[in-house]
Order: sequence, then C-alpha cells, then structure tokens
Amino acid sequence: MKRLLSVVERALGKAGVSPGGRVVVAASGGCDSTVLLHLVHALGHRIVVAHVDHGTRGAESDGDREAVRAWAEAHDAAFELLMLDFEEAKAGSQGFQGEARKQRMAWLETLRQAHEAEAVLTGHHADDQAETWLLHAMRSANPWAVKGMASREGHVVRPLLDVPRIELRKLAETQGWSWREDASNASEAYLRNRVRHEVLPLLDQLRPGTSRHLSHLAARAASWSNEVETLLDKAFVAVKSGANEWSIDALQRTPLGKEALRRSLHNRGWTDGVAEQALSLLESQPGAHVQAKGLKLVREREVLLEITLPNASSKPSPNRPDLGTRLRCDEQGEVRTAAGTCSWRPAPCPASVEGMSVHALWVPEAWLPLTLRPWAHGERIQPLGMTGRSLVSDVLTQAQVPHAVRSEALVLERTSDACLIWVAGHKLAEQARLQLDQFAGAPGLQITFTPHPRPGST
Repeated sequence: MKRLLSVVERALGKAGVSPGGRVVVAASGGCDSTVLLHLVHALGHRIVVAHVDHGTRGAESDGDREAVRAWAEAHDAAFELLMLDFEEAKAGSQGFQGEARKQRMAWLETLRQAHEAEAVLTGHHADDQAETWLLHAMRSANPWAVKGMASREGHVVRPLLDVPRIELRKLAETQGWSWREDASNASEAYLRNRVRHEVLPLLDQLRPGTSRHLSHLAARAASWSNEVETLLDKAFVAVKSGANEWSIDALQRTPLGKEALRRSLHNRGWTDGVAEQALSLLESQPGAHVQAKGLKLVREREVLLEITLPNASSKPSPNRPDLGTRLRCDEQGEVRTAAGTCSWRPAPCPASVEGMSVHALWVPEAWLPLTLRPWAHGERIQPLGMTGRSLVSDVLTQAQVPHAVRSEALVLERTSDACLIWVAGHKLAEQARLQLDQFAGAPGLQITFTPHPRPGST
C-alpha cells in the first residue's frame, strides 16, 4: 500500500492538487475506483464521491449505487448521484456510450465547480491505457489520434495511470476492501471488452510484456501530443493562404503541411479515407474535387479551395440564378453567385460606348425580355467581331475562371431567338453589337457584372 500511496500522492502533487485539498472522485463501485477512494482518503483529502447510475443493469445498478453511497457515509464523504436516461442517451448522435461519457464528464465538472474542488479524479490504470491506445490504432490511421490518456487533462486527473490492474486488485484483496463486479465488463458486445479479454492476453502470450509496452507507448504519445499540436498549428498557418484556401506549393514544401490539412478535414468530420482522396488532389488536374460532410475541396492551379455546400433541405430562393431571371425595362435588381454579382437598372441609351467593356453593356428595350441564367455545357457564343462560334466552356477557360465557381458563371440569353449575347464579365457576342445613333434616347437597361475576388489563379 505504501508504494501506491506514494504514486497517488506524487501524481496529485504534480497535477497541482494541494495536500488535503478537496477532490471529486468518480466512483463506479468497481475495484479500480474503490482502491482510488481508499488511497485518496488515506492521504487526508476531502472527498466528494460521484456515482453515475447508467440504468442499464436493473438490480445490479441499484447495488452499485448503494455500495458507493455506503462507502461515502462510512468515510464521512459527500455523495453525489447522476441518474442517466438510457433511451435518451442511446438516441444521441454518439450512441449510448459516447453520449453517456459526454454527460458524465460534464456533470463531474459541474460538481467540481459546485464543491469548489481542485480536481476530478478517475481510476483509469495502465491496462486501460493500453486498451485505449490499441482501440485508437484500430479505429484511425491518423498518427496524431493514436495516443493514450493524459495523466492530467484540464481538471481531470488520473493518478493510477501507470499502475497495472493486477496490482490494484492485489492491494484490494490484501486490505479486505470490498468492491462490485460489473457483469457488463465481460460482455462481448463491446469492442473494448474483447480487446481486454481476448486481444491483449493473446499479445502478452505471444510476447510477454506487450500490454506494459503499449501502456508506456500510449503515455509517451500523450506527452508528445502538446508538442505535436504546436507544430501542426505552425504548419497550418504556413499552408493556409486564405480563409478558404490552401496553398498547393506550401502543402508540398512545408513539413507537416499535409498533416495540418488532414487534421482540419478530420475536424470537419471527414474520414481518413476521404481525407486521403483530398490529398490526392495535389497531383490532380485543375477542376478535380472531393466533397463530404457539407464541404467541397476543389483543385485550382495554385490553391485547394474550400466551398461550403448548401443545406440540401434548404428551399431555393425565388431569385436564384439557376431558376432563370427575366430582365425587364421597368425593373432593377441583381443576382449574386460565387462567380460575381450581376446588376441591372433602367437607363437611356448612352451617348458613347466609353466605359463599356465585357463587364458592362447596355441593351435596348426592343431586345427585352432577356434571361440571365447559368451557362450549360455545349452552349456556344459568337464573339464580337468574329464569324465563328466558341464554346462557353472555352471562354471561361481562356478567362481563367476558377473551376470552383465556373459552374456559376452567367450568360445573358435573348428570349426572342434564344441567342446568347453575353458571357457575363467575359465575352460579348456579335449579336450584342449596337449602332448607338439608332437608339439615341431610347429606353433600355444598363447591365453590369462585378466579379468576386478570385481564390487563386487557374
């Protein structure tokens, strides 16, 4: 017992818990947390015993709760209880175990604050550490995610993290401390239980000491975590060239640059597999893209561009350009797309073409109504001054319109003959040629296209 008292005392001191300070101890009634309660009590700390009843094992859960309550009463410690709603937790986005853990940790922190305690203590031990590392390795190919539990995480302290389960059990038996066995710990329904009862024993059989080595590896990986986070933060700054842009050159040159992108995508909910597809865009042609979880990543010439996708359940706006917008002489308005903003207003025929360009044109009332809409693949326009026709897609390529917004480029169609007279902001058609003296003073529309700042050269 003397050794473990020293271990716990040293761990609490390192975590900043003062001698005899008040602590919240998460107590399930099992061997690990029961040993922790006795050790912390022997060290003279004021204890708040916190028990969570998950409501999943009927009379067994009742027995656990009353056993923990009895310990608290026998040792003059405060007792706090959280009753979880099984059906509510099960229906949560993280499933029962994930939701239960989230509620449990939030409650423990609330208790810590309410009792003005210095820390929340849990009974996690070395075998838990090995299991955690192995489970992370099984679930993820992300090396930064494959780490163990930290001995201190915020106000949560795990003073037994270096102690193997067998040593805790031996101490409890020697001291005659009673505890409760949770039958669900033997259930094969949980992956952690199978790792605990099947995988780790087999590994120890194949190579004695494997569990201990994994526990040490997990602890070292956890200790490196903060340093790695600092490096990844620096790499993130180096490769993020704008709010929604990743510099391709920097991604290829900066150490850990690709890891910074992976981490960012993981934080957006992308799986390892989809994140790898995203990284393959670095070797792809402009226009290639990958999308998942409401985000599209598009390969431009110099950047990878992030585009937030609209909610599939949202209703289209009546003025959305893909529905087509009719332009009339007595109306003014505008349409915004990712490519730019097209606006129009009633105006008489200008005296000269000065100021006119591919970004601005005037059309007479006689040509109205006109339809402003996105272009379609295969459509052609006869450029001003030319006899042949060009594909709209070629016009956009020559204008170096980013692939990420190319689908939202607009064309202006003359309704009377379905002729394209303008690729907004990029090309006027021969059919848009005007003899201004024929329309002197005539009513019409002044139409202007303002492109949005480009995310990267294409």
